Amino acid sequence: MTRSIKPPLKYSGTGLGGLLIHLPNYGVVVCKECRFAIQPSAFSSHLQNHRILRSERRGILDQLFSLHLSPPDHVRVPASDSPRIAELPVFSGFKCDTPDCNYACTSVKRMYQHWSEVHDEPDSKAIKCREARLQTFFRGNKIRYFEIEGPKGSQCSAQKETRLAIKRPCLPSPADSADEAPDEIQAPPLDYQSLLYMHHYTRHSGLFLNRGNESINFWVDTIVLEAYKHPFLMYGILCVSAIDKARKTTAHTERRNHLQASAAYCAGAISGYRAAVACPTRDNSTAVVACSRLLGQQEVTRDLIKFEEMNYNFTIEDIVEHLVLLRGCSDLMLQLQSTLPPDSLFRLPEQVRSGLRQIEGNDNTTMPSNPGCIPANTWLILNTLEARLKAVGLLPESEAPMIRRIINLLARSASHAYDAKEDDSGWAGWNAVEGWLRSPIVSDELVPAMREVRPAALVVFISWAMLLLKRIEISYDWMTGLSVWFVRVAMKVGQSTEVEDLVREIYKFD
Repeated sequence: MTRSIKPPLKYSGTGLGGLLIHLPNYGVVVCKECRFAIQPSAFSSHLQNHRILRSERRGILDQLFSLHLSPPDHVRVPASDSPRIAELPVFSGFKCDTPDCNYACTSVKRMYQHWSEVHDEPDSKAIKCREARLQTFFRGNKIRYFEIEGPKGSQCSAQKETRLAIKRPCLPSPADSADEAPDEIQAPPLDYQSLLYMHHYTRHSGLFLNRGNESINFWVDTIVLEAYKHPFLMYGILCVSAIDKARKTTAHTERRNHLQASAAYCAGAISGYRAAVACPTRDNSTAVVACSRLLGQQEVTRDLIKFEEMNYNFTIEDIVEHLVLLRGCSDLMLQLQSTLPPDSLFRLPEQVRSGLRQIEGNDNTTMPSNPGCIPANTWLILNTLEARLKAVGLLPESEAPMIRRIINLLARSASHAYDAKEDDSGWAGWNAVEGWLRSPIVSDELVPAMREVRPAALVVFISWAMLLLKRIEISYDWMTGLSVWFVRVAMKVGQSTEVEDLVREIYKFD
């Protein structure tokens, strides 16, 4: 069997030929196939990923290290209105309109966060931004978007939608109220209606929140008592109860009322929750972790309602935001371990934290062997996924090393999920889901590839949803349908018959 090897790169007056190109005006080297700049510390591994022989890599590295390159944090970005850089992809996003502020991003939520943290403006109605065409040299944790020439002067779409929602006297469909920004809704009083929602929580919603060594009584007794001390947690409980009732009713008006109540309770939770997160203590840390879980559940259920009832036009960013949210809840719980009271059931046993570290730190370049716990059909999928992607032309040779590492990580996660010995506290399934998300391979390489709607990346993400997420979804009433939502949105944004056919073949997906 032969393999394609990139020819040695020849240095020219303006850059590097072959695989890489030097942009001397910015002090970066861009990979022509991957279409992003490579950090100097990653030159060797990047060339290896493109299967360039060691003997050839030495000469290429000598040429690269002879160039005058800037550290990623000090790379000069082009001024606004500069022509696009041909070697980099273009993204649709938003540019802050504050004078002398160059912040740009691709997510409305990140723009809200920027205004809150940098411009001290928590009111989402008051932010000033506009739509923009963006590029970035680097990926992962070195992303720094800059604006390029394109249409100017258009108001940020989020602002237009928000102001329209305020002006309209009624909501035309049941799920619309879930789109209202929490900061724009006044928190309701804790009245008889709240009592009814609390009753629903203790009888229904609170029964599907426990993980691992957490008990149902912990969520319907201990957490409720914590809510009497911390109003933001009380609002979080009522927010989840209302959205749960909204999803379970089929009456149009009743669903709309529950959605409006959930959005209002969410507003009541967020301000106090933000303050507590900024200053966690032994007294409030249990409430903070609980509220983060509840607010995450509310957002998931809200989008599931939109998906089921409205055929909403979701984008890849909607998927990414849920992945970031899921990882954020996990990060917060881990960060607050030392702050939690010694008897809190949110304190993770050492074997759970160890299992999580083993998954997220795994970076195998070869498929691990099946320890015997993974079902044969699941193991067959993992072992043949790369070959199937190549067989239908969905996996370019340049992407193969990255996709292989992520599939191997998926296999390691599945091994952990199915290994009963590692599940003494019932955490293994969640470890597998969250550990995979926390891996740098996923956050720094797969997620950017998903944003570019690369077919192989979408199929691997779908495999995570079907093999790991769906496995824990069956135990949580509020999660029902989440894996299907992820798969359908991923297939829709992919707009590829080959992706759809492969997913239907592997997972018998209707």
